[in-house]
Amino acid sequence: MFTFLNHWLKHLNYTINSTLQQNPHFHVLIAVNKSYFKDTKSYISQSEWLNLWRDVTSMPEITQVFAQKVRTNNDKELYEMAKYSGKDSDYLSSQKVFDAYYRALKGKQVLVYSGLFKEARKLLKNGDLDYLKEVDPTEYIYQIFYIWAKKEYLASELYDLTEQEKREINHKMIDEIEEEQ
Repeated sequence: MFTFLNHWLKHLNYTINSTLQQNPHFHVLIAVNKSYFKDTKSYISQSEWLNLWRDVTSMPEITQVFAQKVRTNNDKELYEMAKYSGKDSDYLSSQKVFDAYYRALKGKQVLVYSGLFKEARKLLKNGDLDYLKEVDPTEYIYQIFYIWAKKEYLASELYDLTEQEKREINHKMIDEIEEEQ
């Protein structure tokens, strides 16, 4: 019945407020056929997702499940998947909060791939998708070292890059999103 559930990406996201109220939740990306949204036999409504989630967790008090279609050429939803598991502004607010985050996330696999996403990850790691990456057009010709002095940074040393350093640094592909694992 749920064959499309073989192709998903799951990211554990965790929030804790200053009173140590915890909110673990998942961001899940599921690959479906284009016909999914018109197929009344396989389409799952938001209320059905909520009931399924309540059943699988045995937590009837869950009130929210948000599902939406990822739009073509809009990376906003994808960036939501790739971001942090916890905000530093949250977990660095106090030692108690940090300890709660640590206990909650220690040993957890926060990013899990399945099906097509797992295959794509292998291709990415092997460099087979490098041709899709953007090349940095910046020409680096020298290296500057700065020091902190009286409320500002001051250039302390300037070196011309060697030809070998220029070859190693210039015209490399840009890795805009580093994966969290």
